[in-house]
Amino acid sequence: MNKPLVIDSPSLQSLRQRYLSATFTFVFWVIWILLWTPLITLIGWLFGLDLVYIEMIKLEGYKGVIADFGLFLICITVIGSILGIWAAYNFYRFKDLERRAAIEPVNNRQLAAFFKIELQTLTKQQKAQCLSVSFDNQGHIIVSRQIDPAIQPADDLQHSTP
Repeated sequence: MNKPLVIDSPSLQSLRQRYLSATFTFVFWVIWILLWTPLITLIGWLFGLDLVYIEMIKLEGYKGVIADFGLFLICITVIGSILGIWAAYNFYRFKDLERRAAIEPVNNRQLAAFFKIELQTLTKQQKAQCLSVSFDNQGHIIVSRQIDPAIQPADDLQHSTP
């Protein structure tokens, strides 16, 4: 008994219903745009767009734009052709080469050696929920301490507020 008034699946509509819906949607969008026309005209007038109309239409300034449009199309064609040729060259050059390879996973021993710390220290750091770490100029860990996330130092509070 309780059938929804709005059809949730447009695929269930007949072709006629879909065309009618699209037509109504188009008509009402046109009406909506026309309702905004006076406000858009007023804003354009306030910003001096009437001067653009005088310069481009009445004084035939559009002729210069049309003359430059050909040069614009030539530039776009040349740039597009260069990019297309470059893409085709790279495609044919690298089409059979698979240079993207997965990075080997790093184990804890390699990670500890990289940061110049003991393996047991690294294991404790990995198990910590919240950790403060200081590095030297070469990127090696010099100090790390576990922080209780419930207790935040006062100097960190000022940095965490928006």
